[in-house]
Amino acid sequence: MAFNRNIYNTRYEIEQRSLPARFYETPKEVIASILDPGNNTFYKLFKVLIERTGEPFPYAPGDFSAKCFRFKDGAFGCFVTLPKPESVMLCAHIVYIFTQDLNRLMFFTVEADEFIGHINYKLCSITKDGKHIVHGGCPMTSSGIISRISEIYNSQVS
Repeated sequence: MAFNRNIYNTRYEIEQRSLPARFYETPKEVIASILDPGNNTFYKLFKVLIERTGEPFPYAPGDFSAKCFRFKDGAFGCFVTLPKPESVMLCAHIVYIFTQDLNRLMFFTVEADEFIGHINYKLCSITKDGKHIVHGGCPMTSSGIISRISEIYNSQVS
C-alpha cells in the first residue's frame, strides 16, 4: 500500500495515544473486548476511524489478530498483530500486559523504525502518563517479542 497521510495520522493516533490511554483508564473493558471471541476489536476500531477520514479502508479482517499468553508469575498478556506498517512510528504489534487484579499494567508497541533505507523494528512502551520509552531493537517473531517484554517486565518487578 502506498503511503497515505490521512491513514498514517489516524493509525498513529490510535496506536500511540488512544489505545494506551484507554487501556490505562479502563483496563477491564479493554481486556474484555480483546478476549471476546470473534469480536475482532482492532479491525472494527481501525475501520471506523480510518473511514471517518474519508479514505477507503485498505485492510482486511485477517490483517488483525490477538492472542493471549501468561507469564510464569501469573501475569497475562495480549499480543495484537496489526497490518504491516507503511511508515516509521506505526506499529506492527501491540502487547498489553496486566496482572489479574489489574494493579500492574504495561503497554508495549513494536514500531517500524527506518534504518538506512529499509524498515527495522524497535520495542517501545508507553506509560500511564503517556511517556514513550524506547527499549531498542527486537526480534520480529511473537515468541522473541514476548521474551524481550518478559525481560523488561521481570526487571521492573524485582
